[in-house]
Amino acid sequence: MSDDPNDLLIEQAVSAYRERDTSGRIMPSPAWWDLPPELREALFKRQLESRIMERALTLDGMSTTVRCVLDRLRQHFSGQR
Repeated sequence: MSDDPNDLLIEQAVSAYRERDTSGRIMPSPAWWDLPPELREALFKRQLESRIMERALTLDGMSTTVRCVLDRLRQHFSGQR
């Protein structure tokens, strides 16, 4: 484990989970706001690596992000019928 506080911020922000505001809009991770702008590229790369590993561990090859998007689309379109 690194003692660098930026490593902790990257680790906190790499998760696919995102809070939503009262209107349902996805909000950036609080750690993202605290991360220096020059390290946001490193965070992005780490997020891509995490999603690749996550997809490799599932039988259908879908990441949590993909599952969440599909679930929201299903909810949206099933409510409009």
